[in-house]
Amino acid sequence: MRENMKSKLNHWLLMIALFLSASATANTNEVPKDYAYGVPLITQESEPFFRVILPDDVYEQTAWPDMRDLRVFNSQGVTVPFALYSQEAQETRTKSWPLRVFPLDAQPHKAGTQPQITLKSTSGIEVTLPLDSKKSSGRSLLLEVPQEEEDYPALSQLKLTWTRLPQNWQARVSVFNSPDLKSWNELIEDAPLMDLTSGSDRLLLDTIDLRDGRNMPHSRYFLLVFKDDAQPADLNLSAVTGIAVSGRPAQDYVTLAPSVKALSQSEAEYSWSSPQPFSRLIIKPAQSNAVLPLEIEYRSSERDSWHPLSKLGVYSVEDKESAPLELQGELIQAIRLKGINQQWSGMPPLVSGQREVRKLVFNAQGSSPFMLVWGNKTAAAQALSLDTLIPPKTHQWLTMPYAGKAQVQTLGGRERLTATTQAEKIGLWQKGLLWALLIIGAAGLVLLAIKVWREVQRQPE
Repeated sequence: MRENMKSKLNHWLLMIALFLSASATANTNEVPKDYAYGVPLITQESEPFFRVILPDDVYEQTAWPDMRDLRVFNSQGVTVPFALYSQEAQETRTKSWPLRVFPLDAQPHKAGTQPQITLKSTSGIEVTLPLDSKKSSGRSLLLEVPQEEEDYPALSQLKLTWTRLPQNWQARVSVFNSPDLKSWNELIEDAPLMDLTSGSDRLLLDTIDLRDGRNMPHSRYFLLVFKDDAQPADLNLSAVTGIAVSGRPAQDYVTLAPSVKALSQSEAEYSWSSPQPFSRLIIKPAQSNAVLPLEIEYRSSERDSWHPLSKLGVYSVEDKESAPLELQGELIQAIRLKGINQQWSGMPPLVSGQREVRKLVFNAQGSSPFMLVWGNKTAAAQALSLDTLIPPKTHQWLTMPYAGKAQVQTLGGRERLTATTQAEKIGLWQKGLLWALLIIGAAGLVLLAIKVWREVQRQPE
């Protein structure tokens, strides 16, 4: 009987080994149904190449952040060659100049019916500005820009350097510019400045952005006017630097809104449906005329732990808002905001993420209609570089019209976003069968041991 049992066990092990060693040949011919979603493309001209503006849905519904699961099919169900690329960013250059600083004393007075304020320096420089009776003005500083090549540089930013104070403080300052000390134009109103300490961390907002979407004039003079109810009395400005930024990238972005979960009066979590390679984050207070110092953390997936991202102050004052937070290629699925020594009243800050717009060009092989599809976790990258798809020498004369788009269709559905490859399926089967083999083998050994023990008990002493 023992030999019969051993023979059955060997037979069963042979069948398991044959099953584990067998692997079905995967079907490498993809079809649109292998992908979650698709959109028919409308190509009326008979051109060899067409450009496609990707629907916004693509950015949130691809299974991979790098969009490797994009395909273009023709009417025969065959994939056609395509290129996926981003707009090339221009090189950004910065140059800075130290500015001469002249502290000014204020003397309010009236010139007819118009209230004015005259600002005088110890060296005799005098500046006269109209005075708004509804606003109070405090300390004022005159800045002189050095001349360069018979002109004055067009400054984009002013960076202030001050002696660090033992206490936290926030202030607001307005900026004027003038070519001759006589005619003055208000550039920025109530720009925020702050120097906050929380434990060993320091949050510094010391730069005023002058661009505001406009071309900056070549001004010789700038004037900083602090609000008298916000400026620390012992604030010592040691230097002011003018910064010119040229060659800013004219990049196109697609904006993706997150789901928001308020955790407390000073903490909120913002999450996206899938990890995103954001280029920048736009964060601003929900209330107007507000300044919020924030600590920002991020995670790359739902199972990831939180990592520090940045500490910064965001503001929304009049029609001015803080600049977006530029990122360095971090993959972000969620962020968490914490107020630094401050709570936000009512709604938490408003957040959105921006990633670069991707562009697609495909070769119209076969017959129309063509279909753009996306959303397949098992897909490998097939996109070519633009120069590989289209020889660079033909770019100048080649016509590439835009393909129209119909409505987005559901093809394989959302389950394709988490699909597994054939190799992964075989691996899961093999792992499951291996565990089953180990469990059955252990059970067999237990039964064999019990049988041996019983036989020993039956033998006469």
